[in-house]
Amino acid sequence: MTKPMNIASIEKATQKPWEQWVKELDDSGSSELSHTEIARKLYAELGGKVENHGWWAQGITVAYEQHIGKRVPGQLADGLFELAISKTIAKPRDVVFLQVTEWLEQQVEFNGCAQLKARSSTTPKRSNWRCDFSDKSKFAATVEGDNKKSKLVLSHTAVPSKTEADNWKVYWKNVANQLATL
Repeated sequence: MTKPMNIASIEKATQKPWEQWVKELDDSGSSELSHTEIARKLYAELGGKVENHGWWAQGITVAYEQHIGKRVPGQLADGLFELAISKTIAKPRDVVFLQVTEWLEQQVEFNGCAQLKARSSTTPKRSNWRCDFSDKSKFAATVEGDNKKSKLVLSHTAVPSKTEADNWKVYWKNVANQLATL
């Protein structure tokens, strides 16, 4: 059994102790339901009771699945893993994105994997540089911010295993630290 990280937040938002959530979900047979079925049930139950009830339905579902051992932290409903590293940089968004993009595009490989289909996009709120890897996982470097500081988020999704996700997390932390010093 894994203890989900967001229990205190769930309890605060729903005004219900985690043990009560677990008992109700267990008693209703939720351990035999799919992620979607649990989330839909919670969505209906939370409607009109909490703000952003869809978001909380998903959060409770993930926490419950972790609690009963259906998934571990960082694991998605499909069994794959995701991770994200963030770093605040005291530079304007456009400068950070240009530096990050130039650095990323100069790399032949990342952690031993060649990048496939590199692409970038910019909206008024954020700028993204993305690529795919041969294992079908996907990477994105996202920069948000203003003219004074930026938030860089390096996210990697559809990673095949927890071991690989842990290895990538260490790798992307090092990359984020390097990018912050450009």
